[in-house]
Amino acid sequence: MNPFFMEITFNPNAFWKYLQYPFMQKALIAAILIGIICALIGTFVLLRGMVFLGEAIAHSAFAGAALAILLGLDPLLVIMLFSVISSISIGYVNEKKMMKDEIIIGVIFSFFMALAILFISLMPVYSTDVPSILFGNILIISPNTFNLLIFFSFLIIIVIFVIKKELYFMTFDEESAKVSGIPVRLLTYIFLVLVSMTISVSLKAIGAILVFAMIVTPAAAAYQLTFRFNRLLLLAGFFGVFSTVGGLYLSVAFDLPSGSTIVTLITFIFLISFIISPKRRLAHLAHLPTECPYCGEVIDEGSCEDPDCPQSDTPHSHVAHDDHRRGDVVIDKRKLPGKTPSTHEHNGP
Repeated sequence: MNPFFMEITFNPNAFWKYLQYPFMQKALIAAILIGIICALIGTFVLLRGMVFLGEAIAHSAFAGAALAILLGLDPLLVIMLFSVISSISIGYVNEKKMMKDEIIIGVIFSFFMALAILFISLMPVYSTDVPSILFGNILIISPNTFNLLIFFSFLIIIVIFVIKKELYFMTFDEESAKVSGIPVRLLTYIFLVLVSMTISVSLKAIGAILVFAMIVTPAAAAYQLTFRFNRLLLLAGFFGVFSTVGGLYLSVAFDLPSGSTIVTLITFIFLISFIISPKRRLAHLAHLPTECPYCGEVIDEGSCEDPDCPQSDTPHSHVAHDDHRRGDVVIDKRKLPGKTPSTHEHNGP
């Protein structure tokens, strides 16, 4: 045996043997909840182009965890406080257009990482909680953390489904959402807080380094396989739960770190999705012009601007869904607040 590597053993029955114990039951429930909430939040993060926001919040959460360990406080509440502060700060600067998103995200990312290192250096004795916060260990979630995870997970799921339509509308047409009377500013901050909560409650299980992957990768894998928004949510949720539960099983069976095993599994799922993706197969046809089915106007992209089009007064998409043109997620204004039904809109979730 190579002296630089541990011998890997496979025990397929280990997971089922330990499942009779409360710690494994809690880990399984936590895995399912984390898979769901990360996928739901990650879908909107992906569609709204806020991928690197999650990375910045994750590292600010790590700073909160380091401070909680230093002061002997409950880590989850301090983690959530730091996460919310960083997300609201980024949202405020972005709203006021003070600087580009990548600049403020980079500044906050660096600042909170520096704080985390500072807090760790101030610890009189190195704590074993630091590696678990960095890399995660879903098997050692404390009862208090587990209870908070359940509470915040259900809260996140409920809020997401209450404001799902509005978030969807905002994601693709923020100006129209404002005109329709949707409180875009309020919902944006609510969404940022939801992202913070998701990262905070997942941190102990997945780790600060890997939680970012669970926010992005399940949604990215699902995005490769569907053109419909509701299907995107369902697929992302399925991939999230499958990867967390499957990763937990593999980590126990092979005696591997749970967080890294979970992220490795979802990455393989993403690669498979990318390989078989209909979007990738149709990408070479993306340059083909589309034709308005109502007026015959040939257009490369965007809205039909032909004044003689029977539906020229209604914004409509030219994304086709036959085998020769590229399809994508588009808005169905029949299902959006403040919109009247239109037969011209035929392609919503």
